Parts: sequence; structure tokens; C-alpha cells
Amino acid sequence: MQVSEASSEASQRTTLALRRIRALLASHVLDVKFAALKQAVKAFDPNQPRVPSGNSDGGQWTDGGGSGGTPGGNTLGDSSRDDARPRVRVAQVRRGGRGRGRDAGATEAQLGIRDIREAQAREAIRRVQEIEPGWRPQPSAHSGSVRGQIRQAEGEIREANARLRELARQEPSDLMDAFRRQHGLDLFDDPVWSRKQNSVATCQVDDVPYIGVNSQALTYSSRDIFKAEQLRDTLIQDFPRRMNTDNIGRYPNNAVFHAEATCLLRAARANGGTLEGKSIDVTVDREMCRSCVRLLPLIGLELGNPTVTFTSPSGRVRTMRDGSWIR
Repeated sequence: MQVSEASSEASQRTTLALRRIRALLASHVLDVKFAALKQAVKAFDPNQPRVPSGNSDGGQWTDGGGSGGTPGGNTLGDSSRDDARPRVRVAQVRRGGRGRGRDAGATEAQLGIRDIREAQAREAIRRVQEIEPGWRPQPSAHSGSVRGQIRQAEGEIREANARLRELARQEPSDLMDAFRRQHGLDLFDDPVWSRKQNSVATCQVDDVPYIGVNSQALTYSSRDIFKAEQLRDTLIQDFPRRMNTDNIGRYPNNAVFHAEATCLLRAARANGGTLEGKSIDVTVDREMCRSCVRLLPLIGLELGNPTVTFTSPSGRVRTMRDGSWIR
């Protein structure tokens, strides 16, 4: 029996180590990709000259380098000769890209700007859909050019941010009820996502609303799972006496997958990974479980030690700060 328990503990610690390695690798890959995009944008020059019309590469961006002449020389070569053919060096472009149309005339900087704007648009849309799963931006009539794709992404960002401002003006109870209704009813007119077994939490940080759900919700994403597991692993490392190190999926560790924690994790993720210096009111539509009572103050410490007040349906109020409940 002791051998079996030791083996189980070793297996859990190995799994924990592997998850940390995967988290570090994922973070490194994202850092590398973002650095490449920033470099492309930094290199972008809106005044960069184009190849004159009448050439096979007419209209494409050029680095301005001539064939001989002065530094930063004339892209038309030796202008003293009327019969001289234009001598150009076209800036390197990515042709074909991701199989999208009309990339051939764009520089790497323009493509980098497009990728950044589209990533920002996806994030803004995802933020709205965490609260309103069925929401979509209006279809756009922009062309398939790179500039058109940039304009389309910027329009989607504006539309998503406008919808977030509208949602922020709703009462917490209305926001949570609307979220539940979008999950629909079953054949017996009962909610698909039962209030008896699943919680919804909502809060605002800097006038931006956030919805938190537990891991059984349809909108609980792989990113939510990754962040919750990462938080659980950090808590086990920092507070081994307060956490369950024998069975990491059991009480009280499971609190990281509950609505209250998800709400705070999503808010922190949108604010650079920290809620430091924030005062946050969280409304929950079910009573807080004993796992959350035990772990939420520690979760608050890991997320920058904000002052967080939770209000339950019965009107009970709990406030946490500095790793403990203060009220």
C-alpha cells in the first residue's frame, strides 16, 4: 500500500513537472512570435518609395537602393541618361503567405501589421463571446488586399469594444441571466447548464466586464484550462501545506476551475497578468463552496493581491486581501 501511494505521488509530481515545462515552452514560442511581429512593425516606413508604374514590379515597395550613385540613391538609376532603364531593388515580400489573396504587393512590415491587428481582433471578439457566446461582428465589405484586411480587423476591434461598453452598463444579475439563457433549454424546459450545479460570476475591472464560469460550461476554453492548471501548479509550489499535494485534482485544488477563480483569471489575463492595486466587486449566482473559501485568498495573492469583494445570491459579502478574508 505504501509503495502504491509513493508511486502515485511520484507520478503526480512528474505530471506537474511536465506541465510546467509545457507552459514554459508555450510562453517562449509566443514571445518569439511577438518579437518578430514587433520587429516587422518597427521596420515599417509609410514613406517608403514604390517602384514606378510601367515596370514589371510597378507599385511594389522598394528599399530605395540604386545601382550606383549616392547612398540611399535614386531608384531610377542614372537619371542623366534619357534611355537608361529603371534600376530597382524590390524589397523582399512574402508571396502567397497563408494562401490569402493579393499578398504579393505587401512588405513584411505590412503583413506584420495585419497579423497583429487580426490577433487583436480575435482577442476582442473572444472577450465579448466569453460574456455573450453568440455574438459576432457585422460582415465587412472590405477588399481582400492586405490593407483591406487591416481595415476589416480594425473595424472588428472597434465593434467588439463598443459591445463590451454596452455590456458593462448592464446590472450583474441581468448579465448572468442573459449568459445562462444563451446555453438554452433541454426537452423538459430545464436549463442545459443547471444553476443547481454550475455557477456564474461577473465583475468589472477598469469599466470592462468579465464573466467567470466553471469548467463544465460550454464557453470554458482550453486557454481557461491552461491558466487554471498553471495557477494550481504555482499554488502547490508556493503553499504546499494549504494545497492537496496527494491528489492535485481534489479539494481544495479544484477551486481554480470554479467560476470565481475563472472570473479573476480572465480579468488578470486581459490586464497583463496581474490585478495589482485593483478593487474588484464579484457577484456570484450560487453560494461559495468550501474549496473557494479556502483557496480564493491565495489565488488573490498570486494575481497581484487586489482587494476583492464577493457577493452571493443570499446577500452574504466576503472581502479578501493579503491572503485572507478580512470581512
